[in-house]
Amino acid sequence: MTSETFLQAVDAVPTPPKIVNDRLAEAARYAVLGRLLPVLRHDVAGSMQPVRMLLLVLERRVQGTDPDLAAIRKSVMSLSALTKQAAAVCLSALGWTDVSEDLHVSLRDSVDEAAKFLALELSVSALVLVNGVADDSATAPQSFFRSVFMGALLAFCDQHVAGGTLEVTFQEAATHSQFSGQLQLRMLPSDAGKLPASPDGVRNDRMIGWPDVLAMAESCGVKMVQGDGWLTLDLPKR
Repeated sequence: MTSETFLQAVDAVPTPPKIVNDRLAEAARYAVLGRLLPVLRHDVAGSMQPVRMLLLVLERRVQGTDPDLAAIRKSVMSLSALTKQAAAVCLSALGWTDVSEDLHVSLRDSVDEAAKFLALELSVSALVLVNGVADDSATAPQSFFRSVFMGALLAFCDQHVAGGTLEVTFQEAATHSQFSGQLQLRMLPSDAGKLPASPDGVRNDRMIGWPDVLAMAESCGVKMVQGDGWLTLDLPKR
């Protein structure tokens, strides 16, 4: 058998749907991460700037003809604190590339975190994100928030460029349900009549579509239902 015949035989073998979906989900997760990279880079650069500035001050004080040891000692202590803060920011940024499937995080806090990370995206799309999650005890996997949820918000930004108010709410599931609860994203009624507008110009970044979000949701065991201006995500139990 020649190599060409072998490759043709391999291509002829059908790929199981789960493998196809997992590959689509992986591609979608990389696309979401790519949209977040500018924010992560900005956070890392911002945390390093005070360290660089203090290092310059410390260098001048050390090189002086009559070094002020007390001032140098104070600068060293401040530098140590700033370095620890910068290291924490860098580790947090790196954490977006390797999220934990076992770690569960607060729903309410995660929605606030998403609003911070996507502040520019939401602003460009004239969207206002409203955190309507009232239950402080509700949690979800970190991997879900950093892939499915962030992807869903980006999809709203890309698909509803006419702007509006996007509300996120959570409803706990019944005791007998196989899901822990339902996360709901919807455009508020006052904006329901607006039709999505076509984005002006050509975007350089990869747009996120509903098939991307669906692939990631299925990969996480999340049931997704999407309609005109709304989206529901049923979260599986732990």
